[in-house]
Amino acid sequence: MAEGFAWEEILRRMIAAEASDLHLAPDQCVRMRLDGVLVPEIFTPTAHDMDCMLDTMLTDAQRVTLHRSDVDFAWVYLGRRFRGNAYRMQNGVGLALRLLPKRIPTPEMIGMPAALRALAATRDGLALVCGATGAGKTTTLAALIEMINQTQRAHIITLEDPIEYIFSPAQSFLSQREAGRDFSAFPHAVRAALREDPDVLLIGEIRDRATMEAALMAATTGVLVLGTLHTRSAAQTALRVESLFAADVRDAVRVQFADVLTGIFAQRLLPHVGGGRIASFEVLTATPAVRSMLRQGSYGQLASVMMSGAAQGMQTAEMGEAVLRSKGLIA
Repeated sequence: MAEGFAWEEILRRMIAAEASDLHLAPDQCVRMRLDGVLVPEIFTPTAHDMDCMLDTMLTDAQRVTLHRSDVDFAWVYLGRRFRGNAYRMQNGVGLALRLLPKRIPTPEMIGMPAALRALAATRDGLALVCGATGAGKTTTLAALIEMINQTQRAHIITLEDPIEYIFSPAQSFLSQREAGRDFSAFPHAVRAALREDPDVLLIGEIRDRATMEAALMAATTGVLVLGTLHTRSAAQTALRVESLFAADVRDAVRVQFADVLTGIFAQRLLPHVGGGRIASFEVLTATPAVRSMLRQGSYGQLASVMMSGAAQGMQTAEMGEAVLRSKGLIA
């Protein structure tokens, strides 16, 4: 490692501050994300520094992959687990690192809505957690998986890219599989998982039509399917699901989606009074009225049914924020 770029010191500072993310690139000041804000550090790595640092983080296969595309990976340093993405750029290789929590949080710790906690006892269907990058979707699903692990005798299969949280078997039997190492593509892995007697199937991220098609199919087989999407609301999520498919099959897709859906949970992180951030949720549960709207593609009406659906555990994003504000948790 070139003198003057103490990357281990940066990571120690990141861990001490419990920063969420770290951004590094050649000839740019390192940035650390604290409470949602990028803060500059005093270090500026060279292209050689970046190559040397990544040599300690990546496997041989990942280094080969990096020559032609970006690489997602998980890495452990000083007992803390990181999720990383290394990518090629104009003057070398850039790196984004995310620091994962010390331990899997409980539903209470993240303020998980009751409708989402109730999925721990659900036996089938599709539940989607959505939000922007860095909104805490993976952490929310990890808390739910751990709740199931602690309370249910179930076979839980996770398909991830990469594996972020490591679960220790409790009441459940766990099979954690990582893309690129344990399977080549999500659609095939979902279909293969159905031959492995799962009760719960976690799909780390549903990125394309083939994976969504496999998820919808799996949800009809008596398996609880959990997944994430990079969408910001329940209505946007429903529209995204439909738009993944060709126009001539969208009517059938809307019907299938409406039939298997158990809920959509859109979350974002807001500044917490006193420091840090706190999750706020929009909640849509699959009542008969909601299923009817989804079949018809009437996504613009979902907000009104959430506003009047408190008895079914529903709330709009604004209602979720209002609850946090009333408790003095956000300004």
